[in-house]
Amino acid sequence: MSDETLGQRLRKHRRASGKTLVEVARESGLSAGFLSQAERDITGVSLSSLANIAKSLGVSASTLFESPRQDAPDSHQGQRESYTVANLPQRYERLSTTFSGSVLNAVKLTLPPGYTSEVVAHGGDEFVYVLSGSVSYRVGGREYRLGAGDSLHFDPQQKHAIHNDSSQQTELISVGTLPLFDSTTS
Repeated sequence: MSDETLGQRLRKHRRASGKTLVEVARESGLSAGFLSQAERDITGVSLSSLANIAKSLGVSASTLFESPRQDAPDSHQGQRESYTVANLPQRYERLSTTFSGSVLNAVKLTLPPGYTSEVVAHGGDEFVYVLSGSVSYRVGGREYRLGAGDSLHFDPQQKHAIHNDSSQQTELISVGTLPLFDSTTS
Protein backbone atom coordinates (compact mmCIF):
# COMPACT_ATOMS: atom_id res chain seq x y z
CA MET A 1 0.00 0.00 0.00
CA SER A 2 1.09 3.55 -0.55
CA ASP A 3 1.83 6.03 2.20
CA GLU A 4 -1.75 7.30 1.99
CA THR A 5 -3.86 7.08 5.12
CA LEU A 6 -7.00 4.97 5.05
CA GLY A 7 -9.07 8.17 4.94
CA GLN A 8 -7.13 9.44 1.93
CA ARG A 9 -7.68 6.12 0.11
CA LEU A 10 -11.41 6.22 0.91
CA ARG A 11 -11.76 9.78 -0.40
CA LYS A 12 -9.65 9.10 -3.51
CA HIS A 13 -11.68 6.04 -4.53
CA ARG A 14 -15.01 7.70 -3.71
CA ARG A 15 -14.13 10.66 -5.90
CA ALA A 16 -12.88 8.35 -8.67
CA SER A 17 -16.23 6.56 -8.55
CA GLY A 18 -18.04 9.88 -9.00
CA LYS A 19 -20.16 9.22 -5.90
CA THR A 20 -21.08 11.59 -3.10
CA LEU A 21 -20.74 10.78 0.59
CA VAL A 22 -24.52 10.43 0.75
CA GLU A 23 -24.57 7.89 -2.10
CA VAL A 24 -21.79 5.77 -0.58
CA ALA A 25 -23.45 6.02 2.85
CA ARG A 26 -26.77 4.80 1.48
CA GLU A 27 -25.17 1.93 -0.45
CA SER A 28 -22.89 0.85 2.41
CA GLY A 29 -25.42 1.13 5.25
CA LEU A 30 -23.38 3.81 7.04
CA SER A 31 -24.07 7.47 7.75
CA ALA A 32 -22.62 10.27 5.63
CA GLY A 33 -21.29 11.86 8.82
CA PHE A 34 -19.44 8.66 9.75
CA LEU A 35 -17.96 8.38 6.23
CA SER A 36 -16.87 12.02 6.35
CA GLN A 37 -15.08 11.38 9.65
CA ALA A 38 -13.48 8.21 8.22
CA GLU A 39 -12.22 10.14 5.17
CA ARG A 40 -10.65 12.68 7.54
CA ASP A 41 -9.12 9.89 9.68
CA ILE A 42 -11.11 11.08 12.70
CA THR A 43 -12.78 7.73 13.32
CA GLY A 44 -11.87 4.12 12.76
CA VAL A 45 -13.62 1.74 10.40
CA SER A 46 -14.28 -1.97 10.95
CA LEU A 47 -13.52 -4.67 8.38
CA SER A 48 -17.22 -5.15 7.64
CA SER A 49 -17.74 -1.43 7.01
CA LEU A 50 -14.68 -1.34 4.75
CA ALA A 51 -16.05 -4.30 2.78
CA ASN A 52 -19.39 -2.47 2.38
CA ILE A 53 -17.62 0.71 1.27
CA ALA A 54 -15.45 -1.21 -1.20
CA LYS A 55 -18.55 -2.80 -2.72
CA SER A 56 -20.21 0.60 -3.08
CA LEU A 57 -17.09 2.03 -4.74
CA GLY A 58 -16.70 -0.95 -7.10
CA VAL A 59 -13.21 -1.82 -5.83
CA SER A 60 -11.81 -4.85 -4.02
CA ALA A 61 -11.54 -4.63 -0.26
CA SER A 62 -7.75 -5.02 -0.56
CA THR A 63 -7.68 -1.73 -2.46
CA LEU A 64 -8.73 0.00 0.76
CA PHE A 65 -6.88 -2.04 3.37
CA GLU A 66 -4.14 -4.60 3.46
CA SER A 67 -4.50 -7.85 5.37
CA PRO A 68 -2.21 -10.86 5.55
CA ARG A 69 -2.92 -13.64 3.07
CA GLN A 70 -4.08 -17.04 4.24
CA ASP A 71 -3.43 -19.28 1.26
CA ALA A 72 -3.26 -22.62 3.08
CA PRO A 73 -6.48 -24.33 4.15
CA ASP A 74 -5.06 -24.89 7.65
CA SER A 75 -4.31 -22.12 10.14
CA HIS A 76 -2.25 -22.63 13.31
CA GLN A 77 -2.14 -20.78 16.61
CA GLY A 78 1.00 -18.66 16.89
CA GLN A 79 1.68 -18.77 13.15
CA ARG A 80 -1.01 -16.33 11.99
CA GLU A 81 -0.10 -12.69 11.53
CA SER A 82 -2.10 -10.32 13.72
CA TYR A 83 -3.03 -7.02 12.08
CA THR A 84 -5.04 -3.83 12.53
CA VAL A 85 -6.81 -1.57 10.11
CA ALA A 86 -5.24 1.92 10.12
CA ASN A 87 -3.62 1.27 13.52
CA LEU A 88 -6.96 1.04 15.31
CA PRO A 89 -7.15 -0.68 18.71
CA GLN A 90 -9.01 -3.81 17.56
CA ARG A 91 -6.78 -6.59 16.21
CA TYR A 92 -7.59 -9.26 13.65
CA GLU A 93 -6.18 -12.64 12.69
CA ARG A 94 -7.37 -14.08 9.41
CA LEU A 95 -8.51 -17.68 9.90
CA SER A 96 -10.01 -18.59 6.54
CA THR A 97 -8.48 -19.05 3.14
CA THR A 98 -10.05 -18.04 -0.16
CA PHE A 99 -10.70 -20.28 -3.12
CA SER A 100 -12.99 -20.25 -6.13
CA GLY A 101 -16.55 -20.54 -4.90
CA SER A 102 -15.79 -19.93 -1.20
CA VAL A 103 -18.25 -17.68 0.61
CA LEU A 104 -17.12 -17.87 4.26
CA ASN A 105 -14.71 -15.43 5.83
CA ALA A 106 -13.46 -16.04 9.37
CA VAL A 107 -11.39 -13.80 11.64
CA LYS A 108 -10.29 -13.88 15.24
CA LEU A 109 -11.02 -10.46 16.69
CA THR A 110 -9.41 -8.99 19.81
CA LEU A 111 -11.25 -6.02 21.29
CA PRO A 112 -9.67 -3.78 23.94
CA PRO A 113 -11.69 -2.67 26.98
CA GLY A 114 -14.17 0.08 26.05
CA TYR A 115 -14.11 -0.66 22.30
CA THR A 116 -17.31 0.27 20.45
CA SER A 117 -17.80 -0.32 16.72
CA GLU A 118 -19.78 1.79 14.34
CA VAL A 119 -23.34 0.73 13.54
CA VAL A 120 -23.37 -1.29 10.33
CA ALA A 121 -25.70 -3.44 8.25
CA HIS A 122 -24.80 -5.67 5.31
CA GLY A 123 -26.00 -8.68 3.39
CA GLY A 124 -25.12 -12.28 4.06
CA ASP A 125 -24.90 -14.26 7.25
CA GLU A 126 -22.92 -13.69 10.45
CA PHE A 127 -21.93 -15.88 13.40
CA VAL A 128 -19.76 -14.98 16.40
CA TYR A 129 -18.30 -17.14 19.18
CA VAL A 130 -16.71 -15.56 22.26
CA LEU A 131 -13.40 -17.16 23.22
CA SER A 132 -12.62 -15.01 26.28
CA GLY A 133 -13.96 -11.92 28.00
CA SER A 134 -17.42 -10.51 27.40
CA VAL A 135 -19.08 -8.33 24.81
CA SER A 136 -22.46 -6.80 23.96
CA TYR A 137 -23.95 -7.03 20.50
CA ARG A 138 -26.81 -4.74 19.57
CA VAL A 139 -28.74 -6.25 16.67
CA GLY A 140 -31.92 -4.70 15.33
CA GLY A 141 -32.45 -2.72 18.53
CA ARG A 142 -32.01 -5.70 20.85
CA GLU A 143 -28.96 -6.21 23.07
CA TYR A 144 -27.23 -9.58 23.49
CA ARG A 145 -24.66 -9.97 26.29
CA LEU A 146 -22.15 -12.70 25.51
CA GLY A 147 -19.40 -14.23 27.63
CA ALA A 148 -16.77 -16.88 27.00
CA GLY A 149 -18.35 -19.90 25.31
CA ASP A 150 -21.43 -17.95 24.12
CA SER A 151 -22.37 -17.46 20.48
CA LEU A 152 -24.69 -15.37 18.35
CA HIS A 153 -25.95 -16.14 14.84
CA PHE A 154 -27.88 -13.24 13.30
CA ASP A 155 -29.10 -11.54 10.16
CA PRO A 156 -26.52 -8.80 9.51
CA GLN A 157 -28.99 -6.91 7.31
CA GLN A 158 -30.28 -5.60 10.64
CA LYS A 159 -28.25 -2.69 11.98
CA HIS A 160 -25.72 -4.01 14.47
CA ALA A 161 -22.76 -2.92 16.59
CA ILE A 162 -20.41 -4.49 19.11
CA HIS A 163 -19.23 -3.08 22.43
CA ASN A 164 -16.69 -4.38 24.92
CA ASP A 165 -17.92 -2.72 28.10
CA SER A 166 -15.72 -4.87 30.33
CA SER A 167 -12.38 -4.00 31.91
CA GLN A 168 -10.57 -6.78 30.03
CA GLN A 169 -9.84 -7.53 26.41
CA THR A 170 -12.30 -9.80 24.61
CA GLU A 171 -11.43 -12.36 21.95
CA LEU A 172 -14.00 -13.78 19.57
CA ILE A 173 -14.31 -15.63 16.31
CA SER A 174 -16.44 -13.97 13.64
CA VAL A 175 -17.57 -15.98 10.62
CA GLY A 176 -19.64 -14.46 7.86
CA THR A 177 -20.36 -14.32 4.17
CA LEU A 178 -19.56 -10.63 3.66
CA PRO A 179 -16.57 -10.57 1.26
CA LEU A 180 -13.76 -9.28 3.50
CA PHE A 181 -10.91 -10.59 1.38
CA ASP A 182 -10.20 -10.87 -2.33
CA SER A 183 -11.84 -13.91 -3.88
CA THR A 184 -8.75 -15.25 -5.58
CA THR A 185 -5.44 -16.51 -4.30
CA SER A 186 -2.06 -16.13 -5.94
